[in-house]
Amino acid sequence: MLPPRSLQRFYARSVFYPTLWWNMLHGRVLKVRSWSTRVDPHLIVGAYPFARDVPRMTSEGVKAVVNTCEEYPGPLDAYRLAGIEQLHIPTVDFTHPRLEDVQRAVEFIQDHAAAGSTTYVHCKAGRARSATVALCWMVKYRQLSAEEAQAQLLKLRPHVNPRVARRPVVQAFIEGL
Repeated sequence: MLPPRSLQRFYARSVFYPTLWWNMLHGRVLKVRSWSTRVDPHLIVGAYPFARDVPRMTSEGVKAVVNTCEEYPGPLDAYRLAGIEQLHIPTVDFTHPRLEDVQRAVEFIQDHAAAGSTTYVHCKAGRARSATVALCWMVKYRQLSAEEAQAQLLKLRPHVNPRVARRPVVQAFIEGL
């Protein structure tokens, strides 16, 4: 049984800065992890974007963002100036998004893909919350099994949580297809 949501939120908030610095050390300083990874012509999975990242994002065709972070609203002014639309599905770190939020995010990504643009889906590190949404989109719109989508994510972004395909929300999403 999972701890109560308030306990999960407390833990996530207490480790926010240490884990953000850890991610920045690995992704921005040492560059042993990529900050973002294109996993499809229309989808990039990545970590916490800062306002300084928005010009690069727009140069990569990003017109939409799925922000899974409860702890971070995103660089809203920079998005507005760049014409980027954000869907915010606040999810406590170290948990998975709610099924309804995953379903909304998957359709949001697909609407932008159908229009020819790219969506950047992120959490703090680009490992679990964002990978959950990306995997579900890949299952529904790229006709991959959960295991195939997981393998593709791991091949392209090795630090993705290797158990995303087994998350209860992913299984519920697949059952609803």
